[in-house]
Amino acid sequence: MAEKLFFSHDIINAWCDDAKVTFENNVLTIRSGKPRSYKLEPAFRFIRVSGDDRDPHGLIGEIKTDKELKAMEADVYLSSCIFQDVPYDVEQGYVAQIAEKDETLEELLTQYLLKVMI
Repeated sequence: MAEKLFFSHDIINAWCDDAKVTFENNVLTIRSGKPRSYKLEPAFRFIRVSGDDRDPHGLIGEIKTDKELKAMEADVYLSSCIFQDVPYDVEQGYVAQIAEKDETLEELLTQYLLKVMI
């Protein structure tokens, strides 16, 4: 079963700045070890309901692609999304479907998290 991984703009930019990856035309290419490329799709991660109200749709923590949001008839603008009159704060980024475990990708994610947490 494919795993859905979300990459925020901040993560991709940090990796590009460190020359660990290249990112062109929605293709992320890992430059270290055995080079691998992943086709990414624009997506949004639901962070919270704006104003910290309850989440009647259970979207907090969910990742939705542009296509999924259009099918839901949700309206997105920058870091906000309105779904059925409920405003959400969202994080822009990209999603990849990873069919198999990728240790290089996991290592990059671990290094990034350690860097931003310290």
